[in-house]
Amino acid sequence: MQTPFEQLAYLFTKFPGIGKRQAKRFAYFIVQSHPDFIKELQEKITTTRSTVKLCPISFQYFTTNDQSITTSPIIRDNTRDASLLLVVEKDQDIETFEKSNTYHGHYFVIGNLENMIDTELHNQFRIKAFEKLIKQKGTVLSEIIFALPANPDADRVTRTLQQKIKPFAEQFGFNMSQLGRGFSTGAEVEYADSETLSSALENRK
Repeated sequence: MQTPFEQLAYLFTKFPGIGKRQAKRFAYFIVQSHPDFIKELQEKITTTRSTVKLCPISFQYFTTNDQSITTSPIIRDNTRDASLLLVVEKDQDIETFEKSNTYHGHYFVIGNLENMIDTELHNQFRIKAFEKLIKQKGTVLSEIIFALPANPDADRVTRTLQQKIKPFAEQFGFNMSQLGRGFSTGAEVEYADSETLSSALENRK
């Protein structure tokens, strides 16, 4: 049976990119920390969980204390170009694009690509939401840009999604594109710099 310390270390392995060794370092840091720090950490986790919402349109997480607000700031921003829809894997990718100031349209967070198995795409909740959003936007849409990581799995998901929404593109008259290959193979959007993103957007195809 695991001790509470071992259970804590195991929980840290659930964090992205954290192995057993790092998880134990985190656990030791926690047990050695001042009680005030632990109290503040607990409060911040609780507060964050209670104030962060998931936008039902873009599937982006956002923070608000107003219970009446249900959509992300980007969706509510009338100055954004609603005719453009950029498809990304995760929220961190949106942050990267926003910091680069290279894109001013809307986003859709497709989610973890490991779950995007071709034969199961029709069962994916976010895929259905993606199709619903396209239908709602209709002729307002001028272009859907796929900005998924530059690797074979992501390319396969992109091709499958493009094929899946091709009838909508023909019906509503929007274009489909993906980031240009100035975005190097194997690259993650999250870690790209402004110049790389700008070049990739300009050279999308």
